[in-house]
Amino acid sequence: MKKIFFISFLSASLFFLAGSLTGSEMITFICGGIGLFCLAISGILSGAFISGNQIRANTSTETKEERRKRIRMMYLFALLGAPHFAAAIILTLLP
Repeated sequence: MKKIFFISFLSASLFFLAGSLTGSEMITFICGGIGLFCLAISGILSGAFISGNQIRANTSTETKEERRKRIRMMYLFALLGAPHFAAAIILTLLP
């Protein structure tokens, strides 16, 4: 997980550097799109967008190993998306 966060932070830093030097809004949109996409996938994997009945049905039919995999992937996508999303917000707020 540390590797993923480091790679994501490095990638977001490069986007931030390129966006702040060029002033291009396209870089901000790409960085924000990566962040939103990864955070949306993380939300889908966590079950944030479904009802309580559906969550109960899903958790009763999955095994412990499947649940661990799903939660691990959720964390990985969140760690991948958060730095990109933060970099896009900061690029948007810069003059």
